[in-house]
Amino acid sequence: MEYKISDAEWKVMRVLWNQSGLTLKEIADQLKDTSWSYTTIRTLINRLLEKGAITADKTSVNAFKYFPAVLESECKESEVKSFLSRVFDGSAAMMMATLINGGGLSKKESEKLKKIIEEMDGDRE
Repeated sequence: MEYKISDAEWKVMRVLWNQSGLTLKEIADQLKDTSWSYTTIRTLINRLLEKGAITADKTSVNAFKYFPAVLESECKESEVKSFLSRVFDGSAAMMMATLINGGGLSKKESEKLKKIIEEMDGDRE
């Protein structure tokens, strides 16, 4: 499933992936460094509910508790696929070439990438 999550919604999702079952007030407390209003955070939560990215436990009398409905890895995978499609015509190789040629990878990241490719090649043999 593909999730279109905005940059602001990602911040809310990160809070819930780190600690699920929070109330709106608790989420707002975690996001106080954003300087967003309580209303803005409530709007973001409602959008995420509509998208099916989070769920709400409405059994509590005092306040709903919110939970991620999708894994962080699923959202990241969806985001990468969307980015590749929009920017690099679906080509992971073109994206990697851009990162490598543009100096976007540190030596450590470059070594890690080489190791991943070697492991992939080993699995195909």
